Amino acid sequence: MILLGKVGMAIAGTVLAGAGIICSEGMISVNVETRSPEKHHVFVVAPAMLVPIAMHFIPKEHLADHTQEIQPWLPTIRASLDAVSEADDITFVEVNEPGQKVRVAKSGGSIVVDLNDNDETVHVSTPIRAMSSAIEELAAASPALTR
Repeated sequence: MILLGKVGMAIAGTVLAGAGIICSEGMISVNVETRSPEKHHVFVVAPAMLVPIAMHFIPKEHLADHTQEIQPWLPTIRASLDAVSEADDITFVEVNEPGQKVRVAKSGGSIVVDLNDNDETVHVSTPIRAMSSAIEELAAASPALTR
């Protein structure tokens, strides 16, 4: 009976450690609520580490066009993400018009996009580290990797 308890604790510890590793880059949050013509609400929270993991399963030939397009911009993207991740919280864009509000900001270690208008409300939050990982996976798919 004690052996069974130890096996159960080992399995529970492994599951807990695996969940901690998967969630280590943070969580991507998407919250969309539409009010017109019908009311719908979608709320998804997923570990951000799933994005670069999923990119491993995309065939390289499907990414070839995208990697060629992004290749000249990689140094700029890397420098921008590094600078944004080290900076304090900041609002990049804020638009306040009657019936519509848009805000793009860095909050904590994430880029947050909020949209509120008469027909819908959208909130998306993505960790900057996850963006960097996804960009590196996309760059790694290129045959002519520049670092």
